[in-house]
Amino acid sequence: MKNADEVMLIPHEEGFRAWRMKSGLATPGDLINKGWSGAGWIALPARCVVSVPMRLQCADASRRESSVQLELEAAGLGAETSDTHNFELHLLGQDERDQRTSTFVQVSPLPASVIDSGNDARFAPSVAFKQLTPGEALIWHESGNWVLAIPHDQGEPMHCQALAARTLDADAAAEIRCILASLDLAGLQPNLQSICVSSPDAEHDTIPEVFQEGVDLPVVMRGEFPPQAPASSSRMVPAPVVRFRNERQQRRMMMMGAAAFAFVLIAALGAFAARVLMRERSNFAEEARLDSMEPELISIRDAKAAWDDILPALTPGTYPVESIYQLVVLLPPEGIRLTRFEIRQDGIVLDGEASSLGHGIEFRDKLVAAPAFKRWSWEFPQPTSLPDGRATFRAEARPVEVAAPETTEVAQQ
Repeated sequence: MKNADEVMLIPHEEGFRAWRMKSGLATPGDLINKGWSGAGWIALPARCVVSVPMRLQCADASRRESSVQLELEAAGLGAETSDTHNFELHLLGQDERDQRTSTFVQVSPLPASVIDSGNDARFAPSVAFKQLTPGEALIWHESGNWVLAIPHDQGEPMHCQALAARTLDADAAAEIRCILASLDLAGLQPNLQSICVSSPDAEHDTIPEVFQEGVDLPVVMRGEFPPQAPASSSRMVPAPVVRFRNERQQRRMMMMGAAAFAFVLIAALGAFAARVLMRERSNFAEEARLDSMEPELISIRDAKAAWDDILPALTPGTYPVESIYQLVVLLPPEGIRLTRFEIRQDGIVLDGEASSLGHGIEFRDKLVAAPAFKRWSWEFPQPTSLPDGRATFRAEARPVEVAAPETTEVAQQ
């Protein structure tokens, strides 16, 4: 679909001119001296393009381009056709057994001011922008040269060539006769009835008689028609534009890769942040659940504390009051007086006086043999004798589980 407002850069006698297409009508613009931005089409001047019409016998469609490339290599244009952006071919007519093609090859660069305007433009030979009439060759002035275009039977351009002659004289007529003769030798036989010279000032320009007599065909003068956009796209693109587009595509790919990496990184960070947020929400929910259980936990802690308080009373062997009672039971009616009784979870300490050493030994034996104190391992330091015959003693006890290794060690000694 064509743009509603499309700019075409077309070579004219004085240089390139911008034409703007609006609703299918072309209106002329300014001459292009310093470039033009936003051009949709750029016409390749005839002096920058070599036209090589060909006749192929029963060439398969898949091999047609290879056959054309072989012909161009034989014509000395192999280097120019190594890049597919450098040449274009069109099939003329519908005869599959006797195929005629028009081939255009870029052989010289465009002006830099025009190249700078073609970063996004489409390119085609200048003859593609002309209106050709079947049976009538067209001549026009282009960038200081006269250009000859020969149409096919259906009006498609079969051959286009910039003439060496600067004026329409006998030399130009002889050159045209040579071009037509070469087409006849190639088996193309253009069916020409007349030649039309296109001029922007056709009312005042005249055709030299020497030229009319030399071409052997009727020659008419006609005003210049506005250019028309090619009906189909062309793959011909100048090498600098191809390089620019490739570099731009590489930059775009790099930018897309960087953007994709940034997107993946942002997605990963977003997923991580979402996971952290979900975990925080889960933690908040768990904390709220634990806070709601706090009254119940307090009652459980209180019950446990109360149980811990009464637990010694439920185990008589470790209850302090029971230990005191059992110790009082062991005391003889006389001869032993306790001055200190200390009981802890990890030990018992007894200090006392005996009226005699024998009373102290007797009390020691009862204490060691008492069933209530079997869970304790007793140690009795050497008693101290007083001048009046009495003796002071000390008894220390530790739980059997702690004292067992030491007891074993003493037994080994």
